[in-house]
Amino acid sequence: MKRIIQALIALFVTLIISGCGAAKLSPEQQSLIDSKATLYTQVPMWEERDRVYGTNYSRGAIIPINSKVTLLKATSKALVFDYKGRKITYFIMPQHTKADAATMITRLFGKKPVKLSKYKHAKYIKQNKIVMGMTKDEVLLARGYPPFHRTPSLKSDEWVYWYHRFSSAYVRFNKGKVVETRGRL
Repeated sequence: MKRIIQALIALFVTLIISGCGAAKLSPEQQSLIDSKATLYTQVPMWEERDRVYGTNYSRGAIIPINSKVTLLKATSKALVFDYKGRKITYFIMPQHTKADAATMITRLFGKKPVKLSKYKHAKYIKQNKIVMGMTKDEVLLARGYPPFHRTPSLKSDEWVYWYHRFSSAYVRFNKGKVVETRGRL
């Protein structure tokens, strides 16, 4: 019974993705897909059951920053990429990300790994921890982008993240550095 349910879910996800409209990508972005280029995650992502959501929940297994991936497909609603031999679907959720597929590709993936050694808090970035004194850039590298429906601007002095649908956490900045955190990040 469990296998039947899993198969139905996989079929449903496949139908949704295949039925989505084509993504408007730059020629360079399309060539990344066509050539199956090796890319690197520019922020961490949390996946559950081979799915990542644009709300950036911090539940499930971590796909660390600088992980090697291959972008397989892009639609207006989702990005599909290979991570360690598994197909992962990133649901863009424009109502939360305020971005299209092309923007999300730029936010999430790069041709080169992020050079963490240039950051003061590199040790914590690698551990996905937010600590006092981190810059906004370091928080992005450690935790990823906050959902823009609750944090409309990265210039804001308060960013809201989510552990799951009913549990949010806050990061407060003063002069561009973390001064307070609340909740489960």
